[in-house]
Amino acid sequence: MKTSLILSIILIAIASTTASAAPKIYAERATHNFGILLQGKKLDHTFIIKNNGDSPLKILHIRPACGCTAVNASSPVVNPGKSSQIKVSFNSANFYGKVSKTIAVESNDPETPVYTLTLTGNIIEEVSVKPKQLNLGQVKPEVATVNYLIVENRSSKPLKLISVKSPMPQLLVKSDRAQIKPGDSAKISVTVTPRQDDRMLSGYVTISTDNPDKQEIMIPVYGSLSR
Repeated sequence: MKTSLILSIILIAIASTTASAAPKIYAERATHNFGILLQGKKLDHTFIIKNNGDSPLKILHIRPACGCTAVNASSPVVNPGKSSQIKVSFNSANFYGKVSKTIAVESNDPETPVYTLTLTGNIIEEVSVKPKQLNLGQVKPEVATVNYLIVENRSSKPLKLISVKSPMPQLLVKSDRAQIKPGDSAKISVTVTPRQDDRMLSGYVTISTDNPDKQEIMIPVYGSLSR
């Protein structure tokens, strides 16, 4: 009777230990602030994921929040006490200002099935164009109106405007200068003369520069006609 009781206690203890065994995902630095990055540059960073549990951690899926971020894990299975590298590549081409991009790591951790990694920082444009899109509002047929785009050179080198143009026959695009010194800007005039048969205006202005990361900048242009 006594032997059976001891055996039962041992079996219960083993079962309890087995049931409590589980992986536990952890990253000492789950957020990486990359500081300042020039627009168009790519950022590579490696997150270190550790298994603080007592059974193998299985990385099931890694899902970045957008297509601008590529990821891969050095090992899909992480044994207790071991680590895996999650390499992240972020393309800043279409971003400016403060950004925050998340990567969801899905695993067999019962407490945290989705663990979030974060990239954050500030994207600086070497060549800035304002406004980002040109809203003409309501314009009258055969009446010319002028709008402006400002191109700012935020780099440390002179910027050359190779061309400023639009495929829209209703637009006449001119820049007040072809060279922009560092810290200086150019004013591009966009003269709009709608035709009688136009119902609405929709197109773009293309600015070509000698900056290797901003060789072509497209600014949407749109408006409606008033009769």
